[in-house]
Amino acid sequence: MLLVGCATTKNVSTQQAKDVLHDFFNHLNIDKYDRNTFKRLVTDDFQIFETGIKMSRSEFFNFIESTHSESSVSQEWVLSNFRISTDNQSAHISYRNEGIFVLKNEDEHEETLKINWLENAYLVKSRGVLKIKFLHSEVIKKKTTLRKHGAESGEELQAEGN
Repeated sequence: MLLVGCATTKNVSTQQAKDVLHDFFNHLNIDKYDRNTFKRLVTDDFQIFETGIKMSRSEFFNFIESTHSESSVSQEWVLSNFRISTDNQSAHISYRNEGIFVLKNEDEHEETLKINWLENAYLVKSRGVLKIKFLHSEVIKKKTTLRKHGAESGEELQAEGN
């Protein structure tokens, strides 16, 4: 009987892992972010290594809330190049993340910041629900574009860096 119970335990599917990751980034958006809803996506002992800083769940929530401002126009994350390993209680995902952030500066000009990261996340089942336990993010490239108010496409200033 014990062997039958073990044999019927299914691995976390790669789609389940991707869905949790996509939900994580969807809930970071200015219009959707809510600390209580976000708690359903990450474990109580969640840790993230972002911008060179290791943060706990509450420190990460404070960081996210401090980055949201009235100057934010839009945010978007494009996740790609997934490599996923799973077992019956966890998943590990490595992927590329391109974040696109549009902000209005003090002169009412739009600035677009594109950041490319290489990231990996460790997800575990917590009370039967797959959640993110750890996320590590490393910036690969940054590019800022400034479009003056009323300027047409092509009239942009660009700066790149790491």
